[in-house]
Amino acid sequence: MRNLPVPVPAPAINLLTKLQLDPTAGQMYLFVLGKGPKAGQRMGRNNVWRDFDVIRRRAGLPKCSPHDLRRSFCTNLSRAIPMHVVQELAGHSDIRPTRRYYVQVEPELMQRACRAVDDP
Repeated sequence: MRNLPVPVPAPAINLLTKLQLDPTAGQMYLFVLGKGPKAGQRMGRNNVWRDFDVIRRRAGLPKCSPHDLRRSFCTNLSRAIPMHVVQELAGHSDIRPTRRYYVQVEPELMQRACRAVDDP
């Protein structure tokens, strides 16, 4: 499987570029601990999930996980680009997991399909 660039919105690119060009002294990772004796060290998975949950609650969003964001990303992409491209961007060697777990059929698309069958 080839390494393809993942489409990222310009504001996110700008923020990541700023963080890379102007890191906190000694910062080697994007997600780092901000306090305590391990400040500046790489944040562990549990810390990322905990912080994500805090941000999610403050934003008033329903319970979800970082993986749900990945699923939404793939689902939204599938509306605009062919499934095999979504598969590549998701890093799947087989299209079946992409179809089964990441690309959800929207009710509106099902309704459009039914109308297409009904219309001669």
